[in-house]
This record gives sequence, C-alpha cells and structure tokens, in this order.
Amino acid sequence: MLTVKAKILKKGDTVGIVSPASFAFEESDIESTFQWLRKLGLKWKLGDHIYDHYSDMAGTDADRLNDFHKMWADPEVSAVLPLRGGNGAVRLLPQIDFDLIKNNPKIIMGFSDITGLLIPIHQMTGLVTFHGPLLGSFFENAYTFKYFQRALMQPKPIGLVNEPSSPNPWGSQYAHTRFAITQGKARGRLTGGCLTVIRQMMGTPYEIDTEKKIVFLEDVSEEPFSIDRMLTQLLLANKLQKAAAIIVGECTNCRPGESGRKSLPLNRSVESVLRERLGTLGIPVVYGMHFGHSKEKFVLPLGAYASLEVTADGARFEIEESGVAS
Repeated sequence: MLTVKAKILKKGDTVGIVSPASFAFEESDIESTFQWLRKLGLKWKLGDHIYDHYSDMAGTDADRLNDFHKMWADPEVSAVLPLRGGNGAVRLLPQIDFDLIKNNPKIIMGFSDITGLLIPIHQMTGLVTFHGPLLGSFFENAYTFKYFQRALMQPKPIGLVNEPSSPNPWGSQYAHTRFAITQGKARGRLTGGCLTVIRQMMGTPYEIDTEKKIVFLEDVSEEPFSIDRMLTQLLLANKLQKAAAIIVGECTNCRPGESGRKSLPLNRSVESVLRERLGTLGIPVVYGMHFGHSKEKFVLPLGAYASLEVTADGARFEIEESGVAS
C-alpha cells in the first residue's frame, strides 16, 4: 500500500479536538491545552460532544463518530487530535468512513485506547498515523513536548531517539531502560501501540499487520501474567514471528502487584515474561523504552521507516523517515 502523509502542522493551522474514547475528568483540564496551543500559534475547533458522558465514554458511539467525521471533513482542520484515551475507540470502527479519511489526509496522534484508531486508519488508508501524546498531555514535560514538535511541526525525520535526561544520574529511575532481550539489527516500517487494544482487534478486519515491521508494544497497570496472556495470543496468531524487531515500552505499573488488582499472588516479572515469550524469535528485542503510558514519551509514526540495533549495552533506535509532508 502506498504511504500517505498529512501536511506538516504549522503556525496558524487549526486542530480539531475530539473525544473518540473517554471524556475528560475535569472540563477545566482543557484550558491548559488551549494555553499550549496558543504558544505554538495554533487554533482549534471543539467537537460538539467532547464533554458528554455516556458510561465511561464521551457520548454515544453515534455522537463520538459524528464529531470524528466532522473534523475529517472540515477543510480548515489540519489535525484531528483526541483529548484523551480510556475506552470506546474500537467501538467506532465498523462505522468509520475510511474513504473520507483517505481523501482528506490529516494528522492524528494518540496512545492507549487511541491505538484502536491509529492501526486501522493506517492499514485501511495508508495514512501515516502517530503514536504519541494525547492533546491533554503533549505539554507534560520537556521531553514529550520536544518530540511532539519534532514529529509534527518540522519536515525532517525525527532521527535518533534519545532517552530522557535524568536530573540525578546516581540511582536514576531510567537505569534499566533499553534492556536487551535479544541482540541484533533490523530496519522496517513502524507499527504497534497498546498491547491490550492490539489484542482486542485480533480476529477482526482491523487486526495488526506485523510482517517485516518494527513492532512497538506497551501497556499500563497489567500484571505480568496478563502480559504473558496477550503475547501468547499474538504468538499463536503468528504475529510476532513475522516482525522484523520488537520494541517494548517500560509498561508503567506492570510489576507484580503494581496494578492494584492483586487477583493472584505476586508472580514473575515482565522481563522474565519477555525473555521466555520473545527471546527465541531470532529478531532484535529491546525492553524499557519511553513511549505510550510513560511519563516522558517520544513519538512513533506508524508507516515510517526506522532502524533498531540492540546490543548488550542497550539499543540505538532511529526514525529515518518523516511522518509528515512539507
């Protein structure tokens, strides 16, 4: 499939703010988003239903879908940016007008539940989509803000991805990032996202295509035994065996007992699960990089070429192709 790229986001452009999954916890939270959009010289339009409540979602499926389609059809909108994740995005898939999206290429970025839009949109239309911060969190810290701008607001590739700098190198919280599970080199187009949502789409027309791709996976508040279950399902579906390489995020709050569920006694670590499930695939695998639910996160453009080299000392990851057109 031919790769399609949206135009670069520049000063004076308008972004469409939507809530295709859950609603904002506090309506006042969006004021911070407005302030940061102003700093970037961007304008915005709000979806009609972003403040609605329907169960844990921002309105009914029909209302959320209407907001989503309205932004794609609006010629003034350059980017369709979800306010937050949560739950509900995958429910929209059967009714999404993929021809509308293909004929009106725009930027879309998010993570977590928005994985349920990023992968299908990319695979059904060829449009490069962006796994990165949501509109309510792109300004959380300097690292995240830098990669937001680098991915969307300049025409060059993101390039070499560095780790967040630690204010305290002695006992840094990032001491175990880029941990080598399997060494090696690979190059390929990027795909991936939240493991829970990827599993949710298995067996559907929207399931992930991993063949010859660099696949990135992450999750939040899942016990290691749950990570094991999801990876096992992908292995049974022959998805991970087809990948060129696998990048696993730090998986926030996924250590034994950290999810708060405590439904089973403390079990083995995520690292041991990854070694056992992924360590014999014969492809490079690295664990602990900062994207998705990590406090600091870089951006991964689905469909863009990247390269990965994993050694005993860590990993070198470079996004070689821009996800936007100048």
